[in-house]
Amino acid sequence: MALRDRLLTFLEAYWETHGYGPTLEEIRRHVGLSSRSHALYHLRALAQEGRVQQEPGKHRTWRPTARPASRISIPLKGVVPASHPDQVDEVVPQELGDLWLPTAWVPPRCRFALWVRGDSMIGLGIRPFDIVLVEPVFPEEVRSGDLVVARVKGRNQMTLKQLVQDPETRTWWLRPAHPELAPVRMDWQTWTLEGRVAFRFGPVRDLGSITAA
Repeated sequence: MALRDRLLTFLEAYWETHGYGPTLEEIRRHVGLSSRSHALYHLRALAQEGRVQQEPGKHRTWRPTARPASRISIPLKGVVPASHPDQVDEVVPQELGDLWLPTAWVPPRCRFALWVRGDSMIGLGIRPFDIVLVEPVFPEEVRSGDLVVARVKGRNQMTLKQLVQDPETRTWWLRPAHPELAPVRMDWQTWTLEGRVAFRFGPVRDLGSITAA
């Protein structure tokens, strides 16, 4: 997805979730830009294309010109811990209803969503109560840097982490995005992949507006 398309999708998701727009800093972090001025540059370009508009005199001033017309449902399968890698939490499987989301938010391969708990991925902009959309992935498909949901084989212990490979040893690691936390080795005999994060939005503390149980 092109950068401006990602920016627009984030803007749509933020408005749908919160009822108001994100700050320039939130846009910068989510899209991965180096400065707020770069975020503003791309917003103005989208405005010239007629895809976003600015509301003068407001702090959170940018909004999409049109809301997505079509929606799609995706099951919310419970929570996923984003906690200390050495403290992988036991997760009780839950069915929290279906999320009804704009079709543009949901990549074709996504099969389910999870609700994030914990702050170990805060450095990559994933916060408590964010929602991640997960697509299936095989070990041979993953790339270093992918965000994944990993589970201990035979148990309901899961974690959300960045999967990275050491270029010298070829060893895979589950790496948090938190300055006080260390990575743990991804032993393929112990761990299995539940999927790869394809899209995220939030935080969402009240599911009522986007679920249909």
